[in-house]
Formats: sequence, C-alpha cells, structure tokens
Amino acid sequence: MRVYLAGPMSGYPQFNFPAFYAATDDLRARGWDIVSPAELDAIGGTDKEAMASSDGDAAKLTKTWGDLLARDVKIVSDEVKGVIFLQPEWVNSKGAKLEAFVALLCKGHHFFQYHGPDEPIEVLSRGYVMHQIYMDML
Repeated sequence: MRVYLAGPMSGYPQFNFPAFYAATDDLRARGWDIVSPAELDAIGGTDKEAMASSDGDAAKLTKTWGDLLARDVKIVSDEVKGVIFLQPEWVNSKGAKLEAFVALLCKGHHFFQYHGPDEPIEVLSRGYVMHQIYMDML
C-alpha cells in the first residue's frame, strides 16, 4: 500500500529535505511504501541550487509552488491508498494542509502523526485534522 508523507518545505533550510529523507528512511524500515515529495522533487530535477537553499525560498525554484503542489495533490487523490503521514509542524505548511484536506475529501484516508525516528506513530482523528486545517482559515 502506497502512503504519502506530508510536511512543511517552503521557508525551511534545504526545503526540509533532510527531515523528509530521514522520515522516509525510517518509515520504510518500518515497512511502509512511502511517497515523499522531497524524493519526487529530486527525481524531477527541481533546481539543485534551490534545494541547497538556506532559506527555502520557493521563488528560487524553476517550477512554481503551484506546479509542485498540483503534482502532490494528484498523488494524494489518485495514487495513495488510505494513509497520510504528517510530519512535525505540518500545521505551519499551507501545502501540507492542502494535502491533508484533499485526503479528508477522499474519505477512507487515515492520518498518522510522525514524530521522528524510533518514536511511536500517533493515530490522528479526521476531526483533529479537520480542526487544524480550519483554524488557519479563521
């Protein structure tokens, strides 16, 4: 079963790739088939200079934030089968919240909070995820 890893990228040094890579490695070691946007960006040839960025400024990317997010939302809606892992600070990311919202709309998706390597994985209720997304709209 393919599952998706969502979390903050823009505004983080190196677009938070190190955290995505560490989470992906850990979750794969636990037996999950993870789809990571960081890996997709690297495979897709996203500007390497931008990925080495100390400020994670999305304006430095050769693809737009919208292009990258559209790809990720399509994966969440069409390819992921039932599970979204949310990294720490996902609530501070408009992209991660949109991915979670799309997963809510897909019904049947389950949400897990990823805390870090060797940490327990927390089950999140759909209501909690919806509340976190809604709070940003106020």
